[in-house]
Amino acid sequence: MFKVFLVEDEIVVREGIRNNIDWEQYGFQYAGDAPDGELALPLIRQIRPDVLITDIKMPFMDGLALIELVRKELPKTKIIIISGYDDFSYAQQAIRMGVEQYLLKPIVKSKMVEVLTELHKKMTDELKQQEYYEEFQREVREYEIFTRRRFFEKIVTGSLRVREICETAKELGLDVNAPFYNIVLFSLSSAGYDGSAPERYTEVLTQVEDEIRGFISGQPDLLLFIWSVTTYAILVKGEKDSIAERTDECIRSIADCCSKAGGDVNWHIACGTPVSRLGSIPVCFQDASRILSCRYLCPDVHILTEDTVSDIRRRFSTGQGKHKNGVEQERILNFLGNGSTEDIDNFVDQLMQSAEREKVAHPVFCKYLAMTIYLAAVKYLDTICCHSYSIWSRELRPGDSASEPDEARQYVRRVLQYVIEMRDDVSKKQQRDLLNQAIEYINRHYHEESMSLDRVAKEVNISPNYFSAIFSQEIGMTFIEYLTSKRIERAKYLLRYTDKRSGEIAFAVGYKDPHYFSFVFKKVAGCTPSEYRRGESQ
Repeated sequence: MFKVFLVEDEIVVREGIRNNIDWEQYGFQYAGDAPDGELALPLIRQIRPDVLITDIKMPFMDGLALIELVRKELPKTKIIIISGYDDFSYAQQAIRMGVEQYLLKPIVKSKMVEVLTELHKKMTDELKQQEYYEEFQREVREYEIFTRRRFFEKIVTGSLRVREICETAKELGLDVNAPFYNIVLFSLSSAGYDGSAPERYTEVLTQVEDEIRGFISGQPDLLLFIWSVTTYAILVKGEKDSIAERTDECIRSIADCCSKAGGDVNWHIACGTPVSRLGSIPVCFQDASRILSCRYLCPDVHILTEDTVSDIRRRFSTGQGKHKNGVEQERILNFLGNGSTEDIDNFVDQLMQSAEREKVAHPVFCKYLAMTIYLAAVKYLDTICCHSYSIWSRELRPGDSASEPDEARQYVRRVLQYVIEMRDDVSKKQQRDLLNQAIEYINRHYHEESMSLDRVAKEVNISPNYFSAIFSQEIGMTFIEYLTSKRIERAKYLLRYTDKRSGEIAFAVGYKDPHYFSFVFKKVAGCTPSEYRRGESQ
């Protein structure tokens, strides 16, 4: 129901309007009244009525002054003026202020009911239009996530020139202009997540992701991008003197969101070094990626910095951070389970740099490192049910050739690459199985208006972010594009082969608003539903 507030200095008129109308019958709730604008204003601010009925001539604060204030603070509130003055100048002012109706006293009940009935219909239609707009915005946001991810990939890989970055950003509605930039990377996954299987759906992880998105959406100097299924990137913009502080604020806010989840979510954050040019963002991104890769060597440290990197080297060089025999195998297993092929070089660098220069150069250490990597690979492949004999081939077994730092580095990289590719093959098979389940579910339920990405992700038990990423990657279109295509395909059939009206077809394929259905249909088919039915499709 819509709330109504009445301001009228004549008590007889005020009580007559209040008591003689069955407000609920016409879809309204009588929320209160006041004898003048001065007393009404604080109540209006508290109640925030949908409709304000006010006299013009009142003591202390007249109706026009009150309307001016309400218009500024509550622009969506509908206003009805009641007045005993049949003065055209008042009517002109009311029109300029966007007043809905100007009623002359004495107020006839039937006329007031007529006005309220018309106003209720108008406000209901506006609410539907607002819902339609919000639905459209949700669809746009999902498509933007997909296009923004591709855009960010091109920025950080140096595939776009500065002019192209600016032009593409403008097309996407992004403001990338700033004196200085920084990159914040953060990884999120549920506790126990193993890269050999899709990220499972958990309410806690979804809540953390939603809270972080909510925080960033209100910050114009922060632009959020998805980098991978478990990693996000934020482009921080700022002045030279404030970019470092703004970056720290961003990191603290993300950390606060993640900390609330306790041990249910694994999270790590890193940032790069600020740069003053768009063309230098790839360098900044590489810095952040290098630091974030330390999460595999120190999983208990959540906010990673250059000091973290130095501390890892110090601890390993003094024997504080490694197994009694050298490099700790658990950290290798952690990387094999969660790392990506893009992380391999940074991870190998950390392994090689974390020991004393003399030890790294020593043939015994190099052979030991190669053997540790090999044994960790065998153990990991067994845990994900990949037969470990697959890495028994001669070129993957540690030998005398891995006795020098460069040889050891190449060997370690080759084994890590091989195992991660095998892990990803296992994961992709599971992804395909889950996608098949998801598509089957969508095909059965696409006509339900409650169908959403979150609903499907929950049904197949994977995180919404993971589902969105693999769906776009494997199917070649976003979830909403696929859902829309199914709905419009069915709508076309119903238009051509049934006598159902357009509004009935809209409901039948999942759209509660026929106007929105017509809008989407024209966007997809290039013509309106009625034009399609007449055979006028483009």
